[in-house]
Amino acid sequence: MRSRKGDTVSRPFYLARSYALAGLAALAVAMGVGRFAFTPLLPLMQADAGLTLGEGSWLAFANYLGYLLGALATVWMRAPAHVMVRAGLIGTGVLTLAVGLVHGFHLWWVLRFAGGVASAFVLVYASSMTLERLNQAGAPQLFGVVFGGVGTGIALTGLACLALVAAGLDSASIWIAFGIASLAATAACWAAFAAMPVAVSPQSHASAASGSHRWGLAEWTLIVAYGLYGFGYIIPGTFMPVIARDLLGGAFASGWFWPMFGVAALAGSLLTGRVSNAHQRSALIACYFVEALGVIIPVVLADVLGLALGSSMLGIAFVAITMLTLREARALSNAKGYDVAPLMGALTAAFGLGQLVGPPVAGFFFSRMGGFGPSLAIAAACLVLGGAALWIIRR
Repeated sequence: MRSRKGDTVSRPFYLARSYALAGLAALAVAMGVGRFAFTPLLPLMQADAGLTLGEGSWLAFANYLGYLLGALATVWMRAPAHVMVRAGLIGTGVLTLAVGLVHGFHLWWVLRFAGGVASAFVLVYASSMTLERLNQAGAPQLFGVVFGGVGTGIALTGLACLALVAAGLDSASIWIAFGIASLAATAACWAAFAAMPVAVSPQSHASAASGSHRWGLAEWTLIVAYGLYGFGYIIPGTFMPVIARDLLGGAFASGWFWPMFGVAALAGSLLTGRVSNAHQRSALIACYFVEALGVIIPVVLADVLGLALGSSMLGIAFVAITMLTLREARALSNAKGYDVAPLMGALTAAFGLGQLVGPPVAGFFFSRMGGFGPSLAIAAACLVLGGAALWIIRR
């Protein structure tokens, strides 16, 4: 029998691990399904639902617009965090299921917009709650596991899509299956998101004026770079399976690069959780250049090897940039003594605006030039510009 002292020591670790896994599950639902299930399903919807690439671009725009507005709303919303997490998870499952039950671009647009709002609520509130609990348990290093939910969700939905297509299901049936799976995952992590004594909003409600007047070159460079990242990653993040299908002529192998991206994103999250504070800025700069290489390699090396390298490099830096940017924002606010919430809001806005611009730009160039090469080149250039700006002001 273990001693009482052993039980006392092991219980905080057990709770921290449970919180981390619950956060992983919540982000897998919100991001893997609510945000990015559309990516592997887009080629199938083109084939069996008559969706054009232009319409697909605007459906992606709707989801990213909903995400932006939902994330910004959390800055001033006064609602219990656990209520918002649960509402967002249920909303993600129901709205995903509904995409498979209706047909028509305009209905899908509304559902994808609402799904973006729901996924933003889960991401912001669940990550805030989980970080608070992990800090209380003395295990902040497990936060990388939480953000690993993004890559886990992407990998699982990508693999599931491959399996369900091979089984003969159409896109509508797969949307329904993803909705049911999301609700099942919600039920599994429901108890972990019970009420807890945390702030009513994941952001402080202090006014932006209380801290923004202290922003300097470092803060504004971080904001601009993060906006460039939002634009740079979202084009392959939305159209990767379509790009792979076009390059490989519709071969079955084209469907494997999206789950490969998810696995790499999971690995990047876990590795980033181990980056020390002393090296976080250098790691952030490096990730921008790795992401840029991941975007441009399939253009230069348009074959299986190029797609594999590109997917892996995109994924490994994908969540890492977000994690390191948030850490850098907190480091800047702590060093200068201002409230970090307005800076977080500005970063969210810049990132969201970058995402919004990406799909329409890609759709425009595809319709004019018949390929993704020009838009991917612009995306890679934006990522290089963001990384270079951060490198210049790194001291």
